Amino acid sequence: MYKTMKLSFLLACLLLPAAIASAQNITNGDGTPLTRQYCYADGDFEIAGLPAGGTFSGCGVTQHAGRWYFNPLTATAGISVFPYQCNLSYTVNGQSVTRSILVQKPVKIDPPLQDITTCDGNFLLEAKMLYAGAYHYRWEPAVHLEQPDTSVTAGHIEHTETFVIMATDQVGNCSGSDTVTVSKRPSPDVLVAPQEKTIVSRQAVQLRASGAGHYSWPGAAWLSDDRISDPIAKPQAPVTYMVVGWNEYGCSDTARVVILIADRLFVPNAFSPNGDGQNDVFRIENFGYQRVEEFRVFNRWGQQVYATQDGTKGWDGSYNGGYADPGTYFYMIRVRMPGDEVMQLKGDVVLVR
Repeated sequence: MYKTMKLSFLLACLLLPAAIASAQNITNGDGTPLTRQYCYADGDFEIAGLPAGGTFSGCGVTQHAGRWYFNPLTATAGISVFPYQCNLSYTVNGQSVTRSILVQKPVKIDPPLQDITTCDGNFLLEAKMLYAGAYHYRWEPAVHLEQPDTSVTAGHIEHTETFVIMATDQVGNCSGSDTVTVSKRPSPDVLVAPQEKTIVSRQAVQLRASGAGHYSWPGAAWLSDDRISDPIAKPQAPVTYMVVGWNEYGCSDTARVVILIADRLFVPNAFSPNGDGQNDVFRIENFGYQRVEEFRVFNRWGQQVYATQDGTKGWDGSYNGGYADPGTYFYMIRVRMPGDEVMQLKGDVVLVR
């Protein structure tokens, strides 16, 4: 019996170091099995060693008020290649145990989303990730978006709205989020007067735009100033002007005005050069942007009394430095039209004194 007890004691002594070694372990602070994979985040996760009373060392280890913690952000300081694996070690009674820890890549939207504005309610959202990979996306509220489960989506709002995107790494199952506010701004209501006008050739038109803060008349020809609200137009052909107006938010609206030209030439059949300011000159009425190739006036004997190639001028009833006799005269006019067609006008005119 003595020999049996001695043998049992010897066996217990031999097995004690192995029992101590097998009892060494690292667990979560609540005693559950140690979490071996972490998402990249700034957070303290409590850890514990068995048996108690030992010390921790390794990546991301901190101690506060007698408790030990693992911090993924501290563990990966200066690291740019993920996932990142490092070791935690626990030493007690001269014995150590080591466990490997894996930190997944940061799920971070970079650059951060910037707030945007919209005038018409339409907008585009786009999220780019700091690290490449396969992600699941989810924008909220989804009701305003065309594709709320993609990184890029278009949408429409009637009022200012804040959107949140959640991106989840399909490999590490870690998530990150960001927010963006889309502000709906009011648009101006630009009006222009006149909206349509028919003028005779060489007539000026006063245009007036209203409803905005500043204006532009893009591509406009024959305007006195294309950056003001009330330019003067002197069109040389039928034209449609467009004005763009902006308000203080940068929102714009457009309006148009159509100007037509009554380009019908008219030659009077009489004139009275008496200096009263009425019908004193025999000329082409409503002459516009045609080109006179021939304008000649003859008396009854076929003598030329006047000639010009300036369509804006006319015969004042003078001849050889004096007054031409009253009576009937004859004219021949050739005008080249803007479309390159030649119009020929012949007839007689009565000079009245």
